[in-house]
Amino acid sequence: MESIEELKVHYRWTAEDEENLRKVSKYFEEHAEEFMDEFYRYLENFPDTSKYLPSQEVRKRHREKVKDWFISLFSSRYDASYLRRLYRIGETHVKIGLPPHYVNASMNFVREYIGKKLTELYGCSEERDRILSSVNKALDLNLDVMVSSFREEELKLYLGSGKYTRVVIETLRRISWFFDAFIVLSLTVVGMFLIYWVVYEILLAFSGTYTLEKLGISILGSLLVLYAVSELLYEEIKHIRGGSISISVFVGVALAAIIRKILIVSLTPEKVYELITLGFVVLALGLVYLIVRKVETKT
Repeated sequence: MESIEELKVHYRWTAEDEENLRKVSKYFEEHAEEFMDEFYRYLENFPDTSKYLPSQEVRKRHREKVKDWFISLFSSRYDASYLRRLYRIGETHVKIGLPPHYVNASMNFVREYIGKKLTELYGCSEERDRILSSVNKALDLNLDVMVSSFREEELKLYLGSGKYTRVVIETLRRISWFFDAFIVLSLTVVGMFLIYWVVYEILLAFSGTYTLEKLGISILGSLLVLYAVSELLYEEIKHIRGGSISISVFVGVALAAIIRKILIVSLTPEKVYELITLGFVVLALGLVYLIVRKVETKT
């Protein structure tokens, strides 16, 4: 990790920047509670906030810590002690498993809030622009140090492994990438085939070979499966980018396949018992889908 002096050079941090922050330190200390109220309303936008802030006691401690950090952003000396404090904040995020994305997004909210309050205080003036420039440097420096904790923890884990362990890790990582690429390619091919099949069925409607009722239901069923495949493709791309895969999507694919089957069977009146059986299957899958979606929303 870079020293505070190196960071100051990289961000062109000067004594004037610290003075600019101190000019508004009293103002933002007075608005710290307002900031925390807006910040917690912002956190509710994240679907898994309750995972990292599970109880009122934890939220109370977290609120005080964030409030202290917000006040110190303007009032602290940017020295080695402040750097260690930022690094400890980052380590805490690593310990609770908080994704770096949340830190980046939250810092953007802080930036917008401070910019709005500075405009209320100074209007659109050169003074506001000077102070806002210093605030942006401070926020970027803070974010740099906090996020570096994630990188360093990952590096420690990697370097702490033996030589052969690292070889295995790299090999598995490449195999995993191959599997992901193969899945994306396969889903793309299946999607293209389904598009071709839907177009083919539409052309059959003009040929008069089949009844419009049968073709219409068949096309609708094919579109359902195509939609399910597109959802799977989206989830796999999200997984490659580092996101988590939603289990409910797989249940949705099963539902689409069964519904397509029901549409086709419904054209044959004598298959009433098969239709009833498929109806119960859809009901069961629907309940599973609701349960899985509820669990995923909570987590």
